[in-house]
Amino acid sequence: MTETQAPLFAEPRNGHTVVVIDGHALAFRSYYAIRDLTTSTGRPVNAIFGFLRSLLRILDEEGEHDATVVTFDAPAKTFRHEQFEDYKAGRAPIPEDLPSQIDTIKRAIELLGLYQIEVPGLEADDLIGTIAARCADRGYTVEIVTSDRDAYQLINDHVTVRGLDKRDRFGPREVFDKYGVTVAQWTDYRALTGDASDNIPGAKGIGPVGARKLLERYGNLDYILGNLDEVEPAGIADKVRGSLENVRFSRTLSTIITDADIDIAPQAWAKRELQAEPLTALLTELEFGSLLRDLELSRSTEYREVAWGDIPAGAAIGFSLSDERAMSAELAELAVAADGQVASGPTGAAIEDLLAAKATVAAADAKALCVYARHRGLALEPGDDPLLMAYLLDPNTVAPEAVARRYGAPDWEETAASRAVATAELLQVLDGALAGKQRQLYLEIERPLQSVLADMEVCGVSVDRDLLEAQSQTLAAQIGGIEAQVRDIAGDPLLNLNSRDQLAALLYDQLGLQAGRKTSTGKRSTAVGVLEGLRDQHPVVDLILEYRELSKLKSTYLDPLPRLIHPDTGRIHTTFNQTVAATGRLSSVNPNLQNIPVRTEVGRQIRRAFVAGPEQLLLAADYSQIELRILAHIAEEEALVASFREGEDIHSRTAAEVHGVGLEAVTGEMRRVAKVINFGVLYGMSAHRLTRELGIDYDQAESFIDTYFERYPAVRRYIDETLESCRQLGYVETLSGRRRIIPDINARNRNAREYAERAAYNMPIQGTAADIMKLAMLRLAPELPHFGARLILQVHDELIVETPEAAANELGPVIKTVMEDAYALAVPLVAEVGSGRNWLDAK
Repeated sequence: MTETQAPLFAEPRNGHTVVVIDGHALAFRSYYAIRDLTTSTGRPVNAIFGFLRSLLRILDEEGEHDATVVTFDAPAKTFRHEQFEDYKAGRAPIPEDLPSQIDTIKRAIELLGLYQIEVPGLEADDLIGTIAARCADRGYTVEIVTSDRDAYQLINDHVTVRGLDKRDRFGPREVFDKYGVTVAQWTDYRALTGDASDNIPGAKGIGPVGARKLLERYGNLDYILGNLDEVEPAGIADKVRGSLENVRFSRTLSTIITDADIDIAPQAWAKRELQAEPLTALLTELEFGSLLRDLELSRSTEYREVAWGDIPAGAAIGFSLSDERAMSAELAELAVAADGQVASGPTGAAIEDLLAAKATVAAADAKALCVYARHRGLALEPGDDPLLMAYLLDPNTVAPEAVARRYGAPDWEETAASRAVATAELLQVLDGALAGKQRQLYLEIERPLQSVLADMEVCGVSVDRDLLEAQSQTLAAQIGGIEAQVRDIAGDPLLNLNSRDQLAALLYDQLGLQAGRKTSTGKRSTAVGVLEGLRDQHPVVDLILEYRELSKLKSTYLDPLPRLIHPDTGRIHTTFNQTVAATGRLSSVNPNLQNIPVRTEVGRQIRRAFVAGPEQLLLAADYSQIELRILAHIAEEEALVASFREGEDIHSRTAAEVHGVGLEAVTGEMRRVAKVINFGVLYGMSAHRLTRELGIDYDQAESFIDTYFERYPAVRRYIDETLESCRQLGYVETLSGRRRIIPDINARNRNAREYAERAAYNMPIQGTAADIMKLAMLRLAPELPHFGARLILQVHDELIVETPEAAANELGPVIKTVMEDAYALAVPLVAEVGSGRNWLDAK
């Protein structure tokens, strides 16, 4: 641009800017930028939310008198499709759940009072081009919002282009600085380079640099095509000559129409008449609480700071702990909020005096606050918790920041006052949203369970520090021995067994093993799943897998556990999470005691370090085959129901069915195979996986699975019906009504869809087992004080109780009865109780 040219951002002659938004491009970008966002009923809303959030940001950046128009591609094919059959053939197919979201987006645009336009036979680009050209001619400044670089040909002193999520605007100067061509040369440049995303071919062998040099030297494409004999270098000219038809056609396809037959009315577009009532209803239906708040459509309470004593006793509490482990934390600050008032409490020891005056607290993560208080001798009970409420509505959205945003509460920030206000608002909104079985689950299971878990966290579990350290030393020696063996095989004393690249070189280059799948970066994988399939190719594979297993046990458990012993209690205090697992299962952190492996001897020995206190015993109570029993009940599979009612060994019964023999003829190996199949069916085990698990050929594994479903047809029916229901509703439920949304149940991607399908038919079973376990804990907890006993751990289908030795024999049958009577099924629940000085012996 020369000094005499007009400035890039010329002042509009009539005071208006026209903002033209590429609606389809923004919808697609939003869809892929935000994944797995659904309503509590499972309705996909990721594209809608992202679109509206971006749209409101764009509107917020506009001036008071700016006009906005949103363009969309019409459903019908355009003239470009008619001219070029493969136009845009390179693009991925439209996701199945996007068109309906685009329909909702258009409805929301209408209710926001914005103008939108789509014309059959024309693309959004052509609408944008026509609007930009005519508005610029009338003296408007035009800003195009799109991700399509074809729009650069529309740029002039009155027209700029900005990206969908960028504020930087491209004018003539920016295009030239970045690409080395003028906006007048843009379609020629695109004709030479092509565009794979739109299946525009361009000139084969000519890229951006070559195209820029040609246009820099010869000015335009017409001159180049008309004087190819003069074009240098000759090799470049030959490439253009070999693609003449494609180049000409590419320019035609890339050229945006600027004279379409559409009405241009910028003055009307500047008038926004928001339809508050229907827009509020739509955003409420979509569960876009933050957008309701941003648009000032939701009830927005103004909170004023008051003295501590002016807040009602039942107010919501906001707090900040110095450590995520409540037993080791200090309470930095405390605040309460209710009825438009918020008060911040004092710091230091005075906080405990304030907590001592309360009996029940309502807070986000109320359990953590109660654990903090109980550790200091304050009898505080956890009450309402909005995070538990949100978890029951949608277990995929549980982080406090996300919950506040979704349900329209004020932002969740670091200060206790902001958290108290957000909690108070969320409690009102979510209490109204909980209904039916979800409300019953909250009131009868999740809310009261907080107190039981708080007691367990405060109690903790005793561990044998010396035994852990001895086990760590033993493993260190074993690990060192394995390292020496692998290095000897490799002939490299410095081989790093933790280096993927070095292991890949050893396995695939040096030893010539058949490489498995590659990583996402194209490297040869040494993941456990890949190595499992290479076991029979060389003994070093077993050594590497053993090295990894022992190293993980040492670094995950044996080394950290002694450091987690609390200095005041001498015990380990794990934190139980209620809102992490989508199935309803509890999980634990600091440390994670749910995943201590029990299939290997080394893993089992770690449990030996969890011990009872002096003159105490551990009682380990475990549900026997609870998920298979729930499957029999839910599927109404008569053969399984009869087997459980008659007290048969279910794995032997399945072995007899699969092998076509009588129970008396079932061998140990047959039972082992049947056990893998029984549990594999619950988790969607494929014939390939069964082949690896059992070490049998694929045909035999496939035959076993087929025979299983022939013998138990109601199980097959349960799976099919559950999947069909999930595809229609978007979610599945447990017997108690616990709901899990399955976003990918209709995904085009096969891997994503099959994973979703496995989750769909497993969740009602695993989730029901979790609900039953929680009911058992709630009913057992009040019984234990009569025996001087305490519930200290819950791991999957197992409860661990610490009890005085003298009470163990009497308490065992009580635990068994409570667990077996926790829920009525068509088959009996069976619990087995063992005792011992440590967890392993009790098990």
